[in-house]
Amino acid sequence: MKKLIRAIALIALTALLAINLNGNFQLGTPRVLATDNPITIENSLPGNPPSQWDVTGAGSSNIQGFTTDISYKPGDTVNFKIKTSTSATGYRLDIYRMGYYGGNGARKVATVLPSVGIPQSQPNCLTNSSTGLIDCGNWAVSASWAIPTNATSGIYFAKAVLTSGATGASHIVFIVREDDNSTSPSDILFQTSDTTWQAYNSYGGKSLYTGGPGPKGGAYKVSYNRPFNTRSVDNGQDWLFNAEYPMVRWLEANGYNVSYFTGVDSDRRGNLIKKHKIFLSVGHDEYWSNQQRLNVEDARKAGVNLAFFS
Repeated sequence: MKKLIRAIALIALTALLAINLNGNFQLGTPRVLATDNPITIENSLPGNPPSQWDVTGAGSSNIQGFTTDISYKPGDTVNFKIKTSTSATGYRLDIYRMGYYGGNGARKVATVLPSVGIPQSQPNCLTNSSTGLIDCGNWAVSASWAIPTNATSGIYFAKAVLTSGATGASHIVFIVREDDNSTSPSDILFQTSDTTWQAYNSYGGKSLYTGGPGPKGGAYKVSYNRPFNTRSVDNGQDWLFNAEYPMVRWLEANGYNVSYFTGVDSDRRGNLIKKHKIFLSVGHDEYWSNQQRLNVEDARKAGVNLAFFS
C-alpha cells in the first residue's frame, strides 16, 4: 500500500510540474530539462558520495551543534554554536549542499575551522519548568561561514568532524534561500518541514511529545536553539532524510528550477511565496503557525499552485 501511495504521489507531482512548467520529464532515467537554470548548472558540478558526507542517526555525542538561524540568504554569515567532549582537541566543519550530483546526493562547498579553543565546553542550556522549554541560545559561537553571494539556494548541512583527541561526527542543517531581491525567482519553492523536525527533536530530554509538563507528557514549547537528534526519533520519519532528501534528489535530477525555504520563512517572509509558480510542502509537515497558513492561502488566492506531499 505504501508503494502504491508513493507511486500515485509521484504521478501527481509529475503531472503538476509538467502542466505548470512545460517540463520535458519522463519517468525512469533522470532527464535534465532543456533550459539551463541555477539547478542544472549546480548539479553539473562534481558531488561527494554519502561515505564522505553522511552520519549515522543523530551523529556522535562527542560533537553536536546548531546554527543561530535556520535560514540565510547568499551573502549572510552563518554562525555555528558547537559543544565538544572534553577529550576533543580538534575538529572541522565540512559544508555540503544537498542535491542530485549524479546520484551522490551532496556537494562539498567549503571547509571551516573553529574560531575558538578546543575542547569547547558550553553552559547548560536554559530551561523553563512551566513550559518544558530547553534553549541553548546561551552557547557561545564556535565558527562562522560567509555564504558566497553566488551560492545556489538549497538545503545545506555542516558535517562537524572531530579530527583529534576524540572521534565522531554530526550534522548541522540550515537552508540557503533565494535572494529576496532576485529578479528571476525559481519556478518552484520547496518548503522544508523544520517546524516538525523541532517538534520531535528531544535534544536535552524534551520534545513536544516527551519529558515535559504537557497533558501528553511533552513540552509546551521547543526552541530552534538546539542541536537536532530527530533522525534518531521514530526511525527518523520526522527528519530531513526521510522525505525531503529523496524529493530534492528527484527534482534536481530532472533539472527543475527550484529554490528552498523553511516553515519559519513561510511565516516571516510569506510575501515571497507569490514570486513562484508552485509551493511545495514535503514530508512530515505537521506544525504550522497561523500566519504561515494565512500567507500560503494568500499566495494560493494570487494564483500560486500548492502541492502537499505529506
